[in-house]
Formats: sequence, structure tokens, C-alpha cells
Amino acid sequence: MAQVIDYGRFAARLRQARERAAADPGRRWALLDQVQREWGYTDPGGDPVWRPGDGENTDEGVDPSLPVPAALTEWWDTPVNSFAHRPRLYWVHTQWPPATTEDGRMCVFLSEYQYCNEWAYPVAEAGRDDPRVLVRTDRDTWEPQAASLSEFLLHLALERLPAHFGFTAVLDHEDLEADPAVLDRLRAAYPGMGLLPWHELGADAVLYGGPDVVIRHGRGHGADWPLMVHGRTRRAVTAALAVLAPGGEHAVASPEEEPDLLLDLPPVAFHGGEEDAWERWTVRSVGEPPPGRPDPGPDVASGAVPPWPAGAHRAPVTAVTRLCTGPQAADALVVSGDAAGVLRIGPAGGPPAPRPLDRRGTAVTALASAVLPGHGPVVAAAWADGLVRLWDLETGCTDVAADLRLGTGIGELRLTGDARLWVRGPHGWAALRLDPVELWVLRQIRERADRVPWDRLRCNPGWAHEVPGQILRAGWDDEAVAARAARRLEELLVHGHGATAAQAAAPLLAMLVVNGWTPDRGRLLRLLAALARVRPGHSEAADAQRDILGRLLPTLRLLADHPDEAVRAGLAELERACAA
Repeated sequence: MAQVIDYGRFAARLRQARERAAADPGRRWALLDQVQREWGYTDPGGDPVWRPGDGENTDEGVDPSLPVPAALTEWWDTPVNSFAHRPRLYWVHTQWPPATTEDGRMCVFLSEYQYCNEWAYPVAEAGRDDPRVLVRTDRDTWEPQAASLSEFLLHLALERLPAHFGFTAVLDHEDLEADPAVLDRLRAAYPGMGLLPWHELGADAVLYGGPDVVIRHGRGHGADWPLMVHGRTRRAVTAALAVLAPGGEHAVASPEEEPDLLLDLPPVAFHGGEEDAWERWTVRSVGEPPPGRPDPGPDVASGAVPPWPAGAHRAPVTAVTRLCTGPQAADALVVSGDAAGVLRIGPAGGPPAPRPLDRRGTAVTALASAVLPGHGPVVAAAWADGLVRLWDLETGCTDVAADLRLGTGIGELRLTGDARLWVRGPHGWAALRLDPVELWVLRQIRERADRVPWDRLRCNPGWAHEVPGQILRAGWDDEAVAARAARRLEELLVHGHGATAAQAAAPLLAMLVVNGWTPDRGRLLRLLAALARVRPGHSEAADAQRDILGRLLPTLRLLADHPDEAVRAGLAELERACAA
């Protein structure tokens, strides 16, 4: 995030957006798209996970004779709708079609997650393209919330996304009581962002902006934190705190989700006999082109495109490969990549799987695939930052992958059945002999995980179907992927009453740590320590969980002299938890 964005000028951007939308309604989502990108949200590719009518609130109170505003239907259809693709960023309930209130005056289209507030537009304005939005407050009155429906959805994103993707610091009620001038300094230094106060959960909030920061002033009895500072960078939050509360000490929390880390690699170059440090590949030849055409599928260079419906990719397709997994044409799989870094996979007859095979923040430059005898189908993808990722599809999932940091400038990949990966870079072709066993050490984790009846085990949200996939992703070489998986495992397994999945997960996590099959051993050790801190005698599951961690500890002690301080600290934390 090298460019600093001054949200103190946001009110002017908002006025310009209103003027442009009035002249061209097709541009009414442009500012929403900009704001989402500025805070680190990226289009995940794939199909929406939430559509109109999904879930609750679909029939009651609906008047079918009323039109639905064009802006609302457009919002559901636009690919910049981050709610439809990632609804857990928002914690709201949708109402589709919009429901008429008992007095017949309002059409409710959205509710706060605990149903304490509802957002609606007037029935009298249902025929307008982009009507006003009002909110039902805890006083059971309707207050103005936004000048238009599209502006309301922009405001909703500003309420939710900076708190998730940004760095955050809070000032509590005691801070303001000790220094009442904080609010004077806020108003003097940071302009309002031009949006109406946001009503939710017994409070309203006014947004102020500054360089790379959005500051939320929560007012009313329901405001847990009177001031929340959200920044695109830690430096921006620290600078804002120096203005608001000079001399004070306030912790700055990291984002709940950080963008993928792209690699900084030189152009790809090989020399004969070169070996990977982990013995995953050896260079067999340099300068020799691959024999024939091992990939019989279409490629972008010849003008072919994947057989997906329109809209499967929302960026230009840059690479396609076709993988024949059986004697029939219907057995073929197609993988396609685009300029936004998204990979889609599906049968040759389409459509693709709803979720992407993968996505990274830079363009896909090449794809290849083959069936390796004794190992099964494999797909390889190269991105513009020099990463080549290979999936072992024999496991039946896409969570077993290997990352090769080969270098930038890869224009083509070929994969042959003798486990050779041919790479064309700026200096021509090179052939890499792959070692599938070393490439996919995570297959051992997968095979052990497959013997666990996860559908009969419990984690915090419910049944533990998600747990094995997250364990595998915690072992990916990609640090951002592994960190997200570790965070999710904490949510699924820690502090769970009767979370029996933790007992099955602990040995697999320990296996990742001991063998070094994770980029962050220290974090997984801290996760194991958190699992060991269950209260003795609380339940049979808790006692069993502590026993399992105690039995794993002697093996994990092999890391006591590890050179990484984070590993030693994590092990010490686990020791204390087991001894408590």
C-alpha cells in the first residue's frame, strides 16, 4: 500500500460519485469498488456464495405487486458485491424480496445480525432506481440512513471492511473521561466523510477521515468503543493516535486478514544438475525443448478459451490446460487462469467448480497438467511473481500442493508423464525432474486425516468437516495461506466445550511442526498450547485433549534448541500449558 489515500477528502469523492451516477447509473458502484480495493478486499473469483433468497427472510410480508429498485437487483448481480462473495465480512441478514412493514410504509431489505435494526426504503419510492434508505432504531422509529440505496451499501462496506482488513486501535470510555479534549482534537484534525450517522445496536457512529485512516466515533449507550481508529497501515494508526491521544499508550491490532504476499524473485534461470534445497526437483537439461506436445488441450496462444459460461472469469483468460484422466472425453478436466490470478477447474463439459482452485494477487502466466503413473493427476500453475504451484489431485482434494519459487518470466509450462516439468523462461527451456514424494509430503497428513471420522466429531461451530482441510493448508509453503488456516483453526478448535475434533487435530498439527512442513512452526505450537489449556475435569473431552497434548510433548521437545526464537517460545508456552 505505497499510495497514501486521504479519507479526509472522502466527502468530495462522494459528491463526485453522486454526480457521475446521476449522469450514468452504470457507474453507481465505482466508488464501492475503489473503497473495497483500497482496504485490501480482492474479488475471490468463482461464483457468489450468497444469492437473493438464500437463507432466511424470503416470503413473509412480501408484496409481489411492488417493484424492486434497480440498484438493489444490480447490487446482487455486480461482481463488486463483496457481501455475495464473502457474507461473513458483514454479519447481516438479507430480505429477498424486500418485505413490507405492518404499516405498509417501508420495504425492509436488510437486518442487523441480531435483528436489532432493520434497513428499508419507503414503499412510495420502490419504483425509483436508487431510493433513500432509512433505519429502524432501538426506539422503534425510522431514521434517515443514506441518500440512496447504493450509498447505503457503500457505507455498510466502510463500517465492516476497515475493521477486518485494517490495523485497529481503540479508545474506551475511560480514555475519553480522562481526556475530554480527544473529541475536540478529532473534529479539528479529521474532516467528516460526508455520510449520515450509522445506526446500529443502540448506538450511532460518525465517520471521520485522514491519511490512510477512517476514525469511527460511536455515540449512545450501545457504543462499546467510543473511538475506533482503522488504518490501511500500522504507521497511519500510530500517527492518528499521536494526534488524538498524545502521550498515551494504545495497542494497535493487526488485520484479521492480510493480503497475499507476492514474491520478489529474479528472472528464472537454471544450470544443469541444479537441485532444490528440499530435494523436490533436479535440473536434467537446459536449452532442450520438450518432445512433441504433451498437453493435448487448448491453449490461449492458439485463440482457444475454456468451456465455461460467460462470467466464470472476470479478468482476461491467460492460460488453459486440459487433463485427460480417463479413456472417455467426459473424463477430462479443464483448468483456466486469468490476469487477476484466479484459477478455475471443472469437467471439460462444464461448468467449473463454484469456488476457484486458487487465487493470488498477480496474473497466471502458464498452466500444465499430466497424469503421473503411480501418483495420479497433477496440475501446475505459474504466476507472474515467479511462483509455480503443483497440486496432487490424487488425494481427491485441492489442499495438497507444493510451491516452487522458480523465478519470474515463465511464459510456458509443460508436464510429462515421466514426472518432468518443462519450464520456458527468458533463456529458453529447462527440464526439471520432480520427486513426487518430496513434493507432496502433505499427502501423509491427508492419508492420516482420511482415517478420522470428522463428520462425527465436533468443533466450535458444529461438525468438524472443515478441520482437515484447514490443517493441510496450515502446511502450505505460502505464508499467507498458512497463516489464514492457523487463524481459522484457532476459531474452530480453541475454547470449545466438547470440541472433540481438537483431539484428532492435535497429532496432525504436531506432525506438521516436528517435520517442518509448515512455514510458521511457532504459531502452530502456540495453537497446541491453547488446546492444552483446557480446564482439568471440565469434561471427558477436555481431559482426553490434555492427555493427548501431554503424550505429544516429548516428541515436540526435539525443537528445544531450534534456532528460531518463535519456535522456542511456542514450545515453552506449550510446556507451561501442559504443566499447569
